[in-house]
Amino acid sequence: MKAITVFTPTYNRAYILERLYKSLCAQTNLDFEWLLIDDGSTDDTAQLAHRFIAENKIKITYHFQENKGMVGAHNTAHHLMTTPLCVCIDSDDYMPADAIQKILAFWDQQI
Repeated sequence: MKAITVFTPTYNRAYILERLYKSLCAQTNLDFEWLLIDDGSTDDTAQLAHRFIAENKIKITYHFQENKGMVGAHNTAHHLMTTPLCVCIDSDDYMPADAIQKILAFWDQQI
């Protein structure tokens, strides 16, 4: 099991998801799972997610659901997570290369 889930609720954001994906692939610590919650997208989000999964660079779980809005996507993500920690990164954002490393180092200091 990975230490942390990075979850991303998304709706019709295929045009920008690759930037986030590349930032996740560049993490200095890969002890995370990317949980992509597709909240009913009608664009190429599903095809893009399956391409990312096929590249096998990071652990990705893709979940499609009928549109439930932001809160519904967050609720689904929390229901599907299996890690003790999580962080939400929006589809139009990205993570610095050392973000996971810093989060886990901080967590380790707290326990």
